[in-house]
Amino acid sequence: MRFRFKALQRMREPDELDTPTLLAAPRGWVALFVVMITMTGALLWVFTGRLPISVDAPGLLTMPGGTGLVQSPYAGVVQEVLAKPADTVTQGQPLARVEDASGRARVVSSPFTGQVVGFPVDKGQVVHPGTTVASVERTDANAGTGGGNDRDAMVAMVFVPAPRAAGLRPGQSVDLSVSTAPAGTFGLLRGRIESVSPYSLTSEAVSGLVGGDLAAHTYAGSSPPRLVVVRLLRTADTPTGFVWTSASGPPGRLSTQVSVTATINLGHQTPFNLLLGR
Repeated sequence: MRFRFKALQRMREPDELDTPTLLAAPRGWVALFVVMITMTGALLWVFTGRLPISVDAPGLLTMPGGTGLVQSPYAGVVQEVLAKPADTVTQGQPLARVEDASGRARVVSSPFTGQVVGFPVDKGQVVHPGTTVASVERTDANAGTGGGNDRDAMVAMVFVPAPRAAGLRPGQSVDLSVSTAPAGTFGLLRGRIESVSPYSLTSEAVSGLVGGDLAAHTYAGSSPPRLVVVRLLRTADTPTGFVWTSASGPPGRLSTQVSVTATINLGHQTPFNLLLGR
C-alpha cells in the first residue's frame, strides 16, 4: 500500500490543540454587523417613521354658487335662442322663446345671475317641461366676495367618496393639480378646506352643481360623494393671483369650469400603525 508523502508527514505531527480556531473570517463579521445595523434602523423606522396620509379626489374650479340648470317649464318648439355660451346673464333675463301647442310664445328666463357655460338646445328643437335649456355658472352667490364675474371668488368643488371623507375637516391643506396647467411645469395650486358636506350627495345634487348628468358621472363615480369646498390661497406674487407650489405658477389668469385632481393632506402616521390598520 502506498501513501502520499504529505499524508505520512501529517500523521507524524502531533495535534495542535493549543491553536485557536477561527469561527468566522473578518469579512463575515463585517457583513453581520451591517445586517444588524440595517435591521435596527428598519425597526426604529417602523415605530418612529412618519408616512403622509392623503386623500385624492376629482373636482373642478368654479364659483361658490356652482353651475345651475335652467329648465323649460313649457312644452313646445324653440323659436328663438336669446343667449350663447360665455354670455353673462342676469336674474330674469330671457334665454329662449318657446311656442307651445296653442301657438302661444313662452319665454324661458334665467332664475339667477351668472355666466352661460352650456346651451344644449337650438332653434326648432322640441322641448318638454324639465328639458334643460342652459347651464349657468352662478355668480349671484358672491355678494360678500366681490360679486359679478370676479375670478378672485373662485373655489374648487371636490367630490370625495363618502367612505374616504371621514377624516376631512375645515382648515386642512389641499394641493390641486389643474388640468390646464401641467403640474410638472407649473406646480400645484394650493388651498384649504372651507367646508365639508355633512351628508353624501345624490346624483341629482351633483348634476345641479356641475351642470348636467354627463359631467356628474365624472365626479360622482360609483360611490355617493361628499362635497368638499376648497378656498384657494391668495397672493399678489403670481400672475393667477393664487398660491402655487412653484415660484409663479402658470402665466395668465385661471378659468372656471376646469377639472382638477385634489390631494387632501390628512397628516402623518407611523408605519406600525399603518400595518395595524389604525
